[in-house]
Amino acid sequence: MARNLNILVVDDDTENADSLAELFAADNHRVIVAYNGQQAIDAYASQDFDVSFFDVMMPVKNGVESFLEIRVKHPDAKVYFMTGYSESELLDQARGGGAMGVFGKPTDPSALLDIVEKQAA
Repeated sequence: MARNLNILVVDDDTENADSLAELFAADNHRVIVAYNGQQAIDAYASQDFDVSFFDVMMPVKNGVESFLEIRVKHPDAKVYFMTGYSESELLDQARGGGAMGVFGKPTDPSALLDIVEKQAA
C-alpha cells in the first residue's frame, strides 16, 4: 500500500498553488503551500518533505535560489520545478544543484500525480 507523503507546493500564482495542493490532498497526501521562495525555506526549516514542486520565477526569492539554499541543510530534498518561461540559466543551476526535473506550465496534473505515486510506493 502506498504511503501518504508530505508535499510542499511553492508558487506565487495562488490559484495554481492551491489547485495543486487540492489535487495532492485529494489523493490523501499532506500538503503545505508556500507563495514565495522565502516561505519555502521557512517550511523546510520546520519539517521535511518527501517531494516538492517549486515555481521558478517568484518574488522575494526565486525558486532556484530557494532550492539551492534548502539543499545546504537538506541535501536529499526532492524538488521538481514548474515554469512558464525558459530561464535556461536558472534551470541549469537547478539541475546542477540536484533538481529532480522541470515541468512546463501549465503543468499536466497526471504527470505530477505519477511522480507523487512513485515517491509513495
